[in-house]
Order: sequence, then C-alpha cells, then structure tokens
Amino acid sequence: MLDLHDLRARAAPAAGLAWLEQARAAIEADPAQLPVLLPQLPRRIGREYLSAGERRTAADVVVDTSAWRACDAGALEFLRAFLGSHRGDPTAALFDLHERGDLEERTMLLRSMACLPIGPWTKHLLAAVQRTNQVVHVAAGALDSNLIARTLDAPAAANAGFGVEDFERLMLKLAFIDLPLERVFDAGRHATPQLSRMLQGLATEREAAGRKVWHDTDRLIAFAPAAGTRARLIGGLEHGDDAVRLAAAEGIATLRDASLLGFVEERLPREDSARVRVALERVRDLLTGRPR
Repeated sequence: MLDLHDLRARAAPAAGLAWLEQARAAIEADPAQLPVLLPQLPRRIGREYLSAGERRTAADVVVDTSAWRACDAGALEFLRAFLGSHRGDPTAALFDLHERGDLEERTMLLRSMACLPIGPWTKHLLAAVQRTNQVVHVAAGALDSNLIARTLDAPAAANAGFGVEDFERLMLKLAFIDLPLERVFDAGRHATPQLSRMLQGLATEREAAGRKVWHDTDRLIAFAPAAGTRARLIGGLEHGDDAVRLAAAEGIATLRDASLLGFVEERLPREDSARVRVALERVRDLLTGRPR
C-alpha cells in the first residue's frame, strides 16, 4: 500500500492532521460519515502540494506525488477507511459521492483512485472522467499515475469490464484536450492499431482545418503502427514546429524500423534545434546498432 503519510505531514498543519485522524476513525466506525467529512478536507488540512516531481511506487502502484495536494492525500485516507469498513459492494456509494460532489470533491476522489485497489467502481469513475468537460477532473483521474494501465491489467471481474475500447476513447479525449502522454504512465504498452488509426484520423482532420495537432500523436502511434503511421512519422521530421519534429524522432525510436534510417540521416545535417538533433542522433544509433 502506497504511503503518503510523511509528505502529508509536511504539507498540512498540525491541527488539521489531528482532525484528520479523528475524522478517519469516525468513517471507520460509520462509513456514512464519508460524504459529510470529505468536503471539509481542503479547509481543514489545506491544498498545499506534497512534493516537487517525486514518484512513489508500492507493489503495482506508481504515482507522481507532485500532482497531489494535502487534501488529496487526506481523501485517500478517508477512502481507505471507507472501503475497509463498508459492508457489501461500495460501487454505488462511491459513484454517488462523485455525482453529488462539487468540483473539489470530485477532484479529490478521482485522484485518490490511483492508490486504491481496482474494483467495479474504477470503471464507473473512469467513465465519468471520459464524459466530463472539466480538464482538472480528467487530469485527476487519468494522469500522474499508472491507474489506467493497472485497470487494463486487472482481471475483468475486478475492473468490471474496463477494456481496450474504453482505453482508446480515453486516450482520444486526452488528444482532444491536449494533455501530455508522459503523464499517463505505461500507456504505450496498451496502444493498439485501432487507436493509432483514430489518432491519425484526428490529426488529419485538424491539419485540414488549420488547427493544432496533439504533439504526442507521433509518440503514441509508434507503439502500435497502422497504415499511414510510418508516412506520418517521416513527414513529422520535416515539420516547421520543433515539438512535432521531436515527437516524430521519438516515435521512430520507439518503432525501430530500419527502413526509416535514410530519412533520419537525411534530416540530421539540416536540423537546427539542438534538442531534436540529439533525438535524431539517438535514433540513428539505435537503427544502426551504434553504441552510445
């Protein structure tokens, strides 16, 4: 079980921590106290962030604690107490808590999911993430942890059927609202050719309309190439935006297709961006087997 006690203790006031322990005990004694006490967390223990860029791992859980606030860590303690004392399936109660919650309460609940066991409630709450227009809730539920990968890896009986199609729709949403792929830990392992086709189609539509394309498109499609993937990566090497060229180079590195070596070598002497040039040199070395 992932432990955030030390970070929470540094971020929250002593009086708030004392209240937190009393409130947690109250939820253990009576799970019905959760919706009463959860809304008080931001006021009682604050919204101070726990860390600056620290990742923590316990068993199969990985989270970036820099995305967590003191009140999020407090919500995790409440939810663990609730799950430990609730009789029967807690799915309906947790979903009701989300649906009745305000913006802050939903954020705390969704972020806490990253450290909770995978269960039937996970699918329902991730479906809420898919439906919402609140970027903060998408970030809380889908980013800065390996929750999505853990849910896909869990048996169907545990995750209530959150499957590949659900994952594809969620990743497409991230592309629509331009959230970074690197914050969805281990997403590439679950990429599919169908997802690549969807992302490539979205990119083509946006290009035709003169709109910005998700920079991580080229990174993600390389994990599961579909028709047109190699052509998009090759074209990305000649794009006028440094970020697009970088993503294309990193995509080719993931793909490791030696037939693309000539395009990499042709671009290298003309590349003005130092960062992209380093990425291209890395790709060249990968494709030629040259040690670095």
